[in-house]
Amino acid sequence: MNDNEQESRIAEDSDGPPDELELGEAIEAEVVRVVRHPRQETTRLKQIAADGEQGSSPFIEIPLVARLIVPLVLIMVGIALLVYLKA
Repeated sequence: MNDNEQESRIAEDSDGPPDELELGEAIEAEVVRVVRHPRQETTRLKQIAADGEQGSSPFIEIPLVARLIVPLVLIMVGIALLVYLKA
């Protein structure tokens, strides 16, 4: 191989395939959807979570569960501290 062929192969390898997913573009698209149409996006995310077919389903469900559990944990910690400090 001569130098020109090596340089062209290096350039091809560094560019990557044109159909490769760009993380920044994907995140930007998600943020734009949430900001412009929050109710539609909420409905879409609930449907994705209900189907459970995508890998993001658990990450959609975590905030829904956390909003119920976190207040209970805070109340229990508050009661425990109140009992500890009064005793």
